[in-house]
Amino acid sequence: RTACFIAKHTSHPMRFFIRLLTGLVFSFAFFWLSSPAWAQAKPSVRIAAINPLSGAGAFDGQLALEGMQAMVAIVNAQGGVLGGRMLELVVYDDKGSPEEGVSAAKRAIEQDKVDVLVGGWFSAVALGQKEVTRDKILHIVTSSQHPKVTEEGHKWLFRLNATSNMMSERYSKFICEQIKPKSVAFITISDDYGRLEHENYTRLLSACGVQIKGNEYYNRTDNEFTTALTKIKSMGAEAVYVSAINTSQGASIYRQLKQVGHRGMVIASAGNMNPKLVELSGTAIEGVYSVSLFAPDSQRPMARKWMAQYAQMFKNEPSFIGALGAQSIELLAAAIQKAGDARNHAKIAAVLRGQKWDTLLGDIGFDDKGQANQAIYLVQVKDKKIIGVN
Repeated sequence: RTACFIAKHTSHPMRFFIRLLTGLVFSFAFFWLSSPAWAQAKPSVRIAAINPLSGAGAFDGQLALEGMQAMVAIVNAQGGVLGGRMLELVVYDDKGSPEEGVSAAKRAIEQDKVDVLVGGWFSAVALGQKEVTRDKILHIVTSSQHPKVTEEGHKWLFRLNATSNMMSERYSKFICEQIKPKSVAFITISDDYGRLEHENYTRLLSACGVQIKGNEYYNRTDNEFTTALTKIKSMGAEAVYVSAINTSQGASIYRQLKQVGHRGMVIASAGNMNPKLVELSGTAIEGVYSVSLFAPDSQRPMARKWMAQYAQMFKNEPSFIGALGAQSIELLAAAIQKAGDARNHAKIAAVLRGQKWDTLLGDIGFDDKGQANQAIYLVQVKDKKIIGVN
């Protein structure tokens, strides 16, 4: 009515100007609301990314984060989720410490109000975090292997990696049937995970006739292993099984194992192999075996797309660690899209459990406890490259 009154009591040139200005305003509003800029104005889906970015696990945490960031870039380039909502990583450093991991999870949920959470690289961290996330938020654990993470988890918790029990069952078959050492000695971390590793492989390898020579433990903060490795060498085992929980410690163990004079086989714990480890270990890691969920020569379309995106964004090479981070984002984006809601954790959880998912690492499904079941591959370092062993 005001516009009509103004137009009626205004001169003809002025009425024309008002009509023109009004048309321009409506046109601008229409194009802005339908433009990509308006789509960008939709609230992002906020994903807590809790990794060890300092301390002994910093190499691994950075690789995991880079894998997540590359997959976020792919999803967002395709239009995001839920009609144009972009994915946003809210990054936290758990420093490889259970206390820091718990604190980061609380901050993500209570202060930063994230929609979903990925965290728990180390088993000790995941075991603490799952009690914080219980009944509060959907939680994906990437690499930790301790069985209690999912056995004592909760209805909104999922793990991508195999448990240490699952992994040891599969890996021991590779060791017995393809690597075939006559005897083995172990070096494992002095915690629940390391003791379980030693117990499982002692039982499984003994069953196929491999002689167990002994074990030496190390601590989470150690960087000097010469004394323990000298004892292991004196045991005279044909193969040494190295259970290293992070890249920097693993590289030190492989270098020092060569320095003390071990010239036999070396078998790395599951998931312990990545390009950064190969780089840091130098010639000491040549010929070392491991198993991985990630095959670097995979021809799966999403794997190739992710590796290409990763290469554009980062200097590091794509790795098992990064691939697990990427898979967590790929699954969350697909499940949130299918659930139609980024904060309905019960519905997202039901969607994740309700079907098989085709991912960059292959087909994956979850049991009623949120534990994933996916393929693993025997790999070996040859000529400074990680390759599959047929």
